[in-house]
Amino acid sequence: MDNVGIYLLLLLAVSAGWALGHFGTLPKRLKNRSSSDIFADYFVGLNYLLNDEPDEAVDTFIKALEINSKTIETHLAFGALLRRRGKVDKAIKVHQALLERPGLEPAFSAATRIQLAIDYISAGLLDRAERLMTEVLGEGGEGKWEALQHLVTIYQTEKDWSKAIDCSSMLLSNSSFKKNSELRAAAAHYCCELAEELLAANQDKKAREKIRKAFTFDRKNVRASLLQAKAEQSAGNYKAAIKELLRIRTNSPEFVSSILAPLAECYEHLENAAEYEKLLTSLLPEEPDVSVVLALSNLIIKRSGEAAAIKFLNTYLLKKPSFAGLVELLRLQSSNTDVQVTSNLKLLQQLVDKLLQRKSTYQCHHCGYETKKLYWMCPSCQKWDKIKPILEASSF
Repeated sequence: MDNVGIYLLLLLAVSAGWALGHFGTLPKRLKNRSSSDIFADYFVGLNYLLNDEPDEAVDTFIKALEINSKTIETHLAFGALLRRRGKVDKAIKVHQALLERPGLEPAFSAATRIQLAIDYISAGLLDRAERLMTEVLGEGGEGKWEALQHLVTIYQTEKDWSKAIDCSSMLLSNSSFKKNSELRAAAAHYCCELAEELLAANQDKKAREKIRKAFTFDRKNVRASLLQAKAEQSAGNYKAAIKELLRIRTNSPEFVSSILAPLAECYEHLENAAEYEKLLTSLLPEEPDVSVVLALSNLIIKRSGEAAAIKFLNTYLLKKPSFAGLVELLRLQSSNTDVQVTSNLKLLQQLVDKLLQRKSTYQCHHCGYETKKLYWMCPSCQKWDKIKPILEASSF
């Protein structure tokens, strides 16, 4: 029976609870219930379990395991166990029954409501979970810090970014959370979500405020820097945009492919292609991303023609072979050969192109999820800032 393993913990807990009640001191409100009655309930519950009637077993075990300072943590642990095993409805039943008992100490009441709220989150009942967590938060006890963490999760799921920012700020005011890099990164992204909405609505001033707020949480946030550069570029501040984009190259060099297009646009507006080429050339010796090579190849074509670009790519590919570089080289060479060779080169180019199309270009460094699109939050593990470019995706 699949349920037997789940209930073993409770069986032991009921036995312990009965022993404590039989040999220890029962609270006055429980003395009207004899130890023989409790022990009888234990065997009734066991019978239900052996007959594969888990719902009835849970009801009986809850009744048998009396509530006191020595057993309440067992109730909480049992409910959490049920939830982890996918028995969310039964976990809710355990925690609701616990809350309904009179005389529950404030600390235990808060802990129980938090556990019940987590049950509701697992069941998708976010409004109920939010109400319980808000109650615990309002009481101001130690449970408020755990409640805040779950409220952040709820507001993130509901895309209520403003409330998520408020709760994150409260958490970060606690010295225990102040240096939590994941919490800071998430808060920065909540600000970026709002900034993107404001930029789309042409509310640039308010968008800039949100971007500045994002930097207070995480100054090295790539997304915030990209949005800042976008705002500067839209305002015609191309030098400021370039400065912000190069900050990304310094702080997160793996994202260099994300900054090349806006960099090219900024230098074009400044009519300073030579400076852009100089920048790319300076990046080339240590840059593992082939996108820099391709960008530089395009500039060489504009400046000196295809023959110079072919020579440049040949030299580079001998040192660092790459699929993307090979595709570009084949494309350039195919226009300078006879018909038969051109046909063969184009066929080879198509084959390599297909190989590239099958490869993922981004991967989550937390769960391993792979994708061809950049997500700031991993769709698989729901972690922020864990998806990064696969720098080897274009190389042999």
